[in-house]
Amino acid sequence: MRSLIAAALALAAGASGLCLTFAAAAADTPALPRYQLETNLDPTARTLDARATVELPAPMAGQAVEFLLAAPLEILASDPQIEKLPADSATGFSGINGSSQAMTRSGRAARYRIQLAPGSRQFTLHYKGRVDFGFETPGQEYARGFNETAGVIKEDGVYLAGSTLWYPYLGDTLFTFELTARSPNGWQLISPGNGTARDAAGVTHWRSDAPLDELHIVGGPLTRYARAAGAVTAEVYLRKPDDALAAKYLEATARNLEMYRGLIGTYPYEKFALVENFWETGYGMPSFTLLGPQIIRFPFILTSSYPHEILHNWWGNGVFVDYASGNWCEGLTAYLADHLYKEQQSQGAEYRRDTLKKYRDFVREARDFPLSEFRSRHSPATEAVGYGKALMLFHMTRRKIGDEAFKRGLQKFYREQRGKRATFTDLARAFSAAGETDLLPFYEQWVTRAGAPDLRIDKVEVVGSKTSSGSYTVRGVLRQVQKVAPFALDVPIAIRTRAGLELFTVANKERNTAFELTTNAEPLAVEVDPEFDLFRLLDARETAPSLGQMFGDPEIVAVLPASAGEAENKVYREMIEFWGGGNAQKIAVRLDSSKSALPSDRAVWVFGRGNRLAKQLFGDDPAIGFTTDDKAIEAAGAGIPFAAHSAVIVKRNPGNPAKAIGWVTVDPPAAGPGLARKLPHYGKYSYLGFEGTEPANVVKGEWVAADSPLHVELLSTRPAGVSTNKYPTRAPLAVLPAVFDGAAMLVRIRWLADPARDGRGLTTPGLEAAGDYVAEAFKQAGLAPGNGDSWFQPFEFTPPGAQQAVRTRNVIGVLRGANPAFADQAIIVSAHYDHLGRSGPGVRVEEVGQLHPGADDNASGVAVMLELARTLAAAGAPPRTIVFIGFSGEESGLNGSKFYVSNPTPVPLAGIRAVVNLDTVGRLGNGEVTALATGTATEWQHVLRGITFTTGIATKSIPGASQSSDQQSFIEHGIPGIQLFTKAHLDYHRPTDTADKIDVDGLVKVATVARETVDYLAQRAEPLTITIDTAANAAAQAKAPSGPDGTSRRVSFGLVPDYAQTGKGVKAESVVPDSPAALAGIVAGDVLLALDGVPIDDLGAFSNALKRHQAGDTVKATILRDGAERIVTVELLAR
Repeated sequence: MRSLIAAALALAAGASGLCLTFAAAAADTPALPRYQLETNLDPTARTLDARATVELPAPMAGQAVEFLLAAPLEILASDPQIEKLPADSATGFSGINGSSQAMTRSGRAARYRIQLAPGSRQFTLHYKGRVDFGFETPGQEYARGFNETAGVIKEDGVYLAGSTLWYPYLGDTLFTFELTARSPNGWQLISPGNGTARDAAGVTHWRSDAPLDELHIVGGPLTRYARAAGAVTAEVYLRKPDDALAAKYLEATARNLEMYRGLIGTYPYEKFALVENFWETGYGMPSFTLLGPQIIRFPFILTSSYPHEILHNWWGNGVFVDYASGNWCEGLTAYLADHLYKEQQSQGAEYRRDTLKKYRDFVREARDFPLSEFRSRHSPATEAVGYGKALMLFHMTRRKIGDEAFKRGLQKFYREQRGKRATFTDLARAFSAAGETDLLPFYEQWVTRAGAPDLRIDKVEVVGSKTSSGSYTVRGVLRQVQKVAPFALDVPIAIRTRAGLELFTVANKERNTAFELTTNAEPLAVEVDPEFDLFRLLDARETAPSLGQMFGDPEIVAVLPASAGEAENKVYREMIEFWGGGNAQKIAVRLDSSKSALPSDRAVWVFGRGNRLAKQLFGDDPAIGFTTDDKAIEAAGAGIPFAAHSAVIVKRNPGNPAKAIGWVTVDPPAAGPGLARKLPHYGKYSYLGFEGTEPANVVKGEWVAADSPLHVELLSTRPAGVSTNKYPTRAPLAVLPAVFDGAAMLVRIRWLADPARDGRGLTTPGLEAAGDYVAEAFKQAGLAPGNGDSWFQPFEFTPPGAQQAVRTRNVIGVLRGANPAFADQAIIVSAHYDHLGRSGPGVRVEEVGQLHPGADDNASGVAVMLELARTLAAAGAPPRTIVFIGFSGEESGLNGSKFYVSNPTPVPLAGIRAVVNLDTVGRLGNGEVTALATGTATEWQHVLRGITFTTGIATKSIPGASQSSDQQSFIEHGIPGIQLFTKAHLDYHRPTDTADKIDVDGLVKVATVARETVDYLAQRAEPLTITIDTAANAAAQAKAPSGPDGTSRRVSFGLVPDYAQTGKGVKAESVVPDSPAALAGIVAGDVLLALDGVPIDDLGAFSNALKRHQAGDTVKATILRDGAERIVTVELLAR
């Protein structure tokens, strides 16, 4: 079938391949087959009624044409007449999402022939039948949690693909199409190309004049959302209305389309749509993706699977795959999506390491194959080769020719191959031209050969001492020890010296390659391929033992506890059977009472707390941070109780470091099936903790691997004080356009900190103008006034030491929620907009009268709050109301927030679920986004950990320090709140806190963390688990002293606190120069334990102690330094 059409099209193109040109001899002569389809879907009957007109290229006129069609589809009429043929030789459809091989093998594919009349190149069919091919679960060897079907029409929705054979399949030729479809009221149908899912008359229209290799119809009862993304329409189709979720995907679509347009070239379609499927899938089709209902709600999908599926519109659905020569598109897509996102988060080396781990763990000699034989993934081994090895090929290409040439090569390949089927060789030629070097032998080696190099380093030595030229010589031998012939490699070598890192590359083409490298400083250590830039076989000692080793070993032993009851061991046996299903692993089961020795040539599972082997093999190991007792396991500082928790611990097999042993405990027993399903998805981890019956992961991590054979220390002891430098930072290949406008935030900070605002001090026109500025920004963002019809909430208070009250205003804007179930509930996002002016509370005596701009404190927080208001309002109504508040009077004692909690609006205080306060967020630099007061609810630390995982932005949770800003007013009323903060600095409350010191990129990161936090809070149905001791909090506030004259404290100590301090005392992150602390000899790292014998347990106690003193007082400060306590005398100065 394929040969006839291919030959005719090749003659038309004047070449030997399929469809090598789309130019036509005349305007009405298509160079590709074109389908015109009219379909009617009946979900109740599960039937498809279709009329197809197929117009073929001119060379096919008068020829015999063969095609496949699903056997249940009965051909009711045809023109000309058809002839049914034996289906034995039919090969069927194959594409990036699957194939029709199961259909052809099971006899559900029918084969036909039509003889076209002389001069005719068109035939028509009318066919009808039931499309319900059922769902199959993949073999347990590759249990990704997805069911698969060749095709289905049902009340829940429709899935028709190339694998369904629902249209006349002509072979693997490309084609164009036009589709009209009818379906029940309320349904939306999506196909590739351009058109509409449902018009006013209830009819679906789609067409594509660009080539395709597969035609889909998907959809069902869906709600459509859309927005412009440049020249493209971004669409989202959801099974239930969800404005917030749709907004996230529309935004992600726009950002990714723009990034890839700049990196590769013009997006090939007029739309990209996310379609929510009615079962769990992860498919990428031309101009849309089909994801399951749970998958689209996982937060990490937006930075993992979703970009991958968008990119498939360039690779696989824009440039098509010549499957006969090997599928290159999955590796290239993984490299430019999954790897690129990790690279943007500075985790590229870790991602490549994990990629190589999968190859090591899942690909054995019997499972290995060359890239030229990869078609699609159906097992961990095929994924490790077809995705992983190909990904590493493209990474090595990039390292070989450089980033700019690599980008030019991508663009050349896309420009020349768009709309065609392409090969690895086509890629090699494009990169060769861009890099001005011949890469064909390089690609020949990696595409046509199976196997991987296995590197060792031997005989490393420093030859002689420092030479007369001031350099050192390091000699050694690189070895390739794999069974197959040597590979030609450019091996990266890093040498650590007393002065830092020096980087080299050694050409290695033989079994043994001697090298001699010269360093400018004394060499201390040699590291081979430390950032995993080569495709190679990892030694087990290069990485921590992991679950991937357990599931990758073809033969394994499982040891059950003889002392356990039948019910307990039944749970373990069912887990073992699940993992071994489909011949994925050969698992031998024995009891711990067996006298047989522990095997060293395979992985070993040890089940149960009471297992004798668990006590022998999983004893305390301080080197990796593992301890256990009768109640819990502790892994690298994380506790996993045995009760109501399940745990998995993986260590090296004591008899063979290349093999792993794993210990599994399950409680409650009902968690066993869920644990069995989930564990194969945690392959990179060494230890895991789960809780609950449908076990939810609460702890995960990897041990530190410190015994790599590719790391050689040259001295017996590393000299003290020598830096263990990180490797040079590498720029990502492309950068995702920011959601947040850093430049706009900086403009706002400059305006607020401008001298014209006079420091935004109380009673100043500058503070009044700042309030108006915040209100206008709320209005421009699309918020509603938050105090009735007004943006303002006026209040009065008497500042400490003042003779009369002052009047100021909170500014309130509201973004109304859409979920009626959350009525009268809200999340607060706040930032104070006041500062010190020239003489406000906290101004140092010697700086009274000087302008205090307050750029970081807190113009930065206001700018981030206003940017959040703009972006969240643009995304549509959130599920729960979000109230944005610019507080005033914060610097003089949290007065604005105190007034607000006594006079809440527009929701009652009981309806405020949580507070995210932004204060002093403009100096991030290379630090972590810090959240203070996370001890107010159990969930805060988990939320922040998840944000770090999904965004790559480092965060730090500090349980205490709640009194630092306006969140404290809410905490005192039992409302959990956190403050996002960057770091303390010496410009705090000084005239030097200016806008030129703001970190713009850091503002974007803070805004990202804030938005992710607010999104979570706005959607969470249940209240946070509050851990505030309101009685103790109130008592502490009642005891808090004021200054001698009833004011706040008026003395300066000069210690800048380290908010991350978790123990007793206040740790000095730094010390203000020439301050009382500095003059007393206190230095960074010291921990203040007491003043005049009064314990200083935390920042609150420190502040309260200082309120008791006046300028000139002398106090005895007890500090902890290097493990020893000492007492110093500090003379306090006026603040």
